[in-house]
Amino acid sequence: MTVRHKVIGIGGKRTHLEGYIRAFAADPRCEVVAIADEPDLGEYREGLNRLLASELGVPYLRLDDALEVFDADIAVSCPDIKRRARVNADCFAAGLHVYLDKPLAGSVDDALSIADDARAAGTVTQMFSHVNTPWATSAKRAVSGGATGRPLAIHADMLMAKGHLGNVPPDYARKERGSDGRFTFVKAKREMFDMGVYPVAMITWLSGRRAVEVTAITANYFFDEHLELNIEDYGVMAMTLDDGTIATVACGRIGINSHPQGGPQGVTVIGEKGYFRFDESEPRIEIYNNAPPVPTPPRHPMDPMMMWGSTRQEVGEAVKNNWTSLAPGSQPEDIRAFLDCIDSGERPQITAADAVHHIEIIEAAYESAKIGKPVSIGA
Repeated sequence: MTVRHKVIGIGGKRTHLEGYIRAFAADPRCEVVAIADEPDLGEYREGLNRLLASELGVPYLRLDDALEVFDADIAVSCPDIKRRARVNADCFAAGLHVYLDKPLAGSVDDALSIADDARAAGTVTQMFSHVNTPWATSAKRAVSGGATGRPLAIHADMLMAKGHLGNVPPDYARKERGSDGRFTFVKAKREMFDMGVYPVAMITWLSGRRAVEVTAITANYFFDEHLELNIEDYGVMAMTLDDGTIATVACGRIGINSHPQGGPQGVTVIGEKGYFRFDESEPRIEIYNNAPPVPTPPRHPMDPMMMWGSTRQEVGEAVKNNWTSLAPGSQPEDIRAFLDCIDSGERPQITAADAVHHIEIIEAAYESAKIGKPVSIGA
């Protein structure tokens, strides 16, 4: 297959670009030509960006230079949350299609800015999600094809079995302070933001509806790192959609030993015709033997929550061997769908414009958790 797309990656190691860019490189339609980012990022971030470029065998350049030097048509955009509106604006101005990291932005204003710039550029955007996985497409087919009947309630889980459990006091009740635009720290993330975007995207995409009211609770159950940063490791939401459907979300990080693979991920639909469950871990093979349990790897000092593949490799994370999934990985499937949309002219399932509503929901969820009451959206 002839290479049709030249790709620039924005970001570096200890971002989701670690996985995304390799999936693009593995697709025969693509050639990764550079890793790039804004200037004056500081030694920590720039060093990690340069390291990823070195591993891929491509140059590391200032973003403006990369946009000028290379005749690229795709940017894979994984800058820090607070810089996403500005960085993506440069990519759209250069006429690039942009594959967007999740969540889209740290505020509704920044999300709207990205969506507006994408619309003005007329290029293709897609935010990473799970909607292009086989289990999600099966759920969509069941709902849109009428197998479920009219959905009465939808529940989605995104619980990540990563991170080393700490010693959060059992009677500790954290008081939510609301969103201040900071979600990602070196040692931990705000999990209702980071994990919650997956089920929020799943529910709005699956139902084709918008949320009009959100009630949420955030908590600390598992990790000292989250406790020290005064950020939640777990959250739940209840949403009323604009057609009256009730939707609920459970999201968070629950520790490496809590699940035989990556954690409970899936969606449940209760419709007029019955109960339907679509699960990331099915189909699978379950393996039973007398092998000793997989050892817990040491804590990485810069990534105790096991967020990044590179740091997990550095500490020698063992592969869990109780379950073997027969489903393909979510990143290659999503990236293949994005490239297919560019080539065919079809609209991606989750565009920048779609992802604005996810940020509206998550902002409302933090406000609800702060005040202890439901919060309306778009009133």
